[in-house]
Amino acid sequence: MALISNAKGRGENETPSGYERLFGNRKLGMLMSKVQSAVISTGNELEKVLASKLENTHGISIQKINKEDRVFKGIKDGHDIIIDCVIAKEGKFMLIEIKDGDTFDTKKVAGEVASLITTKAHLIEHNNLSEDKVSIHYCSFNATSHKQIEKGAKGLLPEGSAMTGKEFCDLVGIDYEKIIQERKKDQQENLNYFIEELKKIPEIHSKF
Repeated sequence: MALISNAKGRGENETPSGYERLFGNRKLGMLMSKVQSAVISTGNELEKVLASKLENTHGISIQKINKEDRVFKGIKDGHDIIIDCVIAKEGKFMLIEIKDGDTFDTKKVAGEVASLITTKAHLIEHNNLSEDKVSIHYCSFNATSHKQIEKGAKGLLPEGSAMTGKEFCDLVGIDYEKIIQERKKDQQENLNYFIEELKKIPEIHSKF
């Protein structure tokens, strides 16, 4: 789990963040921007964590493992498409977008789904495959149901593409619950840091 203390956040000389405008407090705005930065980092590190747990990497491309198999060069108007995880086994391909949360930006979901669909079409044509040989999936690692993921994606996901983190881990042979527990280890440090930083803000300290 990413640490808030290591996050960059909004700097002193930068324009006010949305948090500063929300609270009307410069220091609090800067602290909240560090929290947001840590949240983003936590999502970005998820793929690294998953990749580090793989014991059998045959047919699996994720992070720096078999990276060339998840980079599709020039297939989108001359630009590359990079898929978070590609599983190629027994003549079938699974294209998987991996997310940490379960509520997504509408435009980003639409763009990611479009990239998955474009990549699927490319694989079918390039490898002379039938459509059922290539599937696309949108994995929300912490979601507990497909319905939750579909709701968070504002109904933009193709039917049957939602995937939970537990399903992904079962698919690649890693322990989902162990990862969940390991990612909790920094929560107390983050809480302590956040409280201590709040106390340093005079307008908040006076409220304690």
